This record gives sequence, C-alpha cells and structure tokens, in this order.
Amino acid sequence: MPVFESSRKVQVFGSSLTMTLPAMFVKANEVEKGSMLNVYYGLEGVLVISQCKDLEITAKCSNTILNELEEKAKTQNEDEG
Repeated sequence: MPVFESSRKVQVFGSSLTMTLPAMFVKANEVEKGSMLNVYYGLEGVLVISQCKDLEITAKCSNTILNELEEKAKTQNEDEG
C-alpha cells in the first residue's frame, strides 16, 4: 500500500479551527459532504482519520504508515549523521 504525505494549514471557520482533507484521500475513499469519518488521536500531537469501521483494518493500515515513517526517519538520521 503506498503511503502519501502532504501538509495542511489550519484555518478559522466561524469559531472553529478546520483543516482540509487531501483530494486524493477524498477521491479514493469517496468522501463527500455528510460523510462520517473516525478520528483517533493522542495528546502527543498525532491524529489518525479513517473511513474504515473495522478497527483491525485501521490498525493494520496505520502500522503500514508507521513503518514508512520509521524508514524515512532512519534515512533522515543517516543523512544527518
């Protein structure tokens, strides 16, 4: 499964803070106005948004992303050291 990366700017919408979803995610998951997404987060600054209702699948996909991040961090550390 490919892992993609993008950055998002937090914006003000009324009295709330908002962030847009990446277009590729929206298209691939057929997200539209009114769609319900699951949000998982820790207070350490990590946020996971999933349309999948199956927690095992969400965990498996999250682990794939985490493995990619670990590889990227290793490469980054090797380049710096």
